[in-house]
Amino acid sequence: MRASLFRAFLAIAALLALATPALPAAKLSDRQVKQAESFALNNSLFILYHEVAHLLFDQLNVPVLGKEEDAADNMAAYTMIKKHSTESDTALADAAYGWLLYGKLYDGDLDKEDFYNEHSLDSQRAYQIVCMMVGASPSTFGKIADDYEMDRDRQERCGRDYALVERSLDSVLNRYLGKNNGKGTKVNITYHAASGDLRKARDVFEKSGVFEQVAEELKANYALSQPVSFRAKRCGEANAFYDPDTVEVIFCYEMMDELMTLIANDMPEDVAPPPRISTPGFGRAGTSGI
Repeated sequence: MRASLFRAFLAIAALLALATPALPAAKLSDRQVKQAESFALNNSLFILYHEVAHLLFDQLNVPVLGKEEDAADNMAAYTMIKKHSTESDTALADAAYGWLLYGKLYDGDLDKEDFYNEHSLDSQRAYQIVCMMVGASPSTFGKIADDYEMDRDRQERCGRDYALVERSLDSVLNRYLGKNNGKGTKVNITYHAASGDLRKARDVFEKSGVFEQVAEELKANYALSQPVSFRAKRCGEANAFYDPDTVEVIFCYEMMDELMTLIANDMPEDVAPPPRISTPGFGRAGTSGI
């Protein structure tokens, strides 16, 4: 379903495993809590760019050849790569590692739905992000691609893949960028209340300003004919999606909670902080490191 970022959870057991409280205090140091929050916010940023891609495909009638979900991932990666900043590079690397962790959780238990689903497998999404990164800048991201054990031939072909994505998006989006005549897209932001197990996730997400950042970029770059709503709320599931009927981007607090739990469960106690852009560490203990 186009409106869904993540496919349905594969099993009740897996869902229950993810329903543990975010950032269990007995497990993480204060430093690790901050790292987990940063990781979750970086993944949230990628997710929001992904959903904004759906929004733009819909509102600007952007042609999409192939799976729309793959195109939205490529546009999110392209958007972050184009920022040319250490912060954005780190966020994108964290997003790749987030999908890799989801792949470890789900991709080993596949059924027919996973192959006819509109989303690629989680591990494929992780590797595609890395491919876009190394394709855009081998000197900046080559080590990350090596850490993901992507062979050099594929890394070179990623250069052509990224060039195709860049050329395609530039040719389509440049006709809209910077042509808002001082009247950018109107974006309304709403944070709904959340209590109990989601209060922490809500507070971290709202205080980060991620919603506002993406909303300001949308306003500055595009002049959509309809107002857009960014809404953060409790949804009953870990998800984020664009609703074309209401022109809303919905981010669920459960998504933030799940991302914090996901990386928390990948951390040991009392480990020294790794470099921010480094090895993803398949199965290793520690933070994402990228």
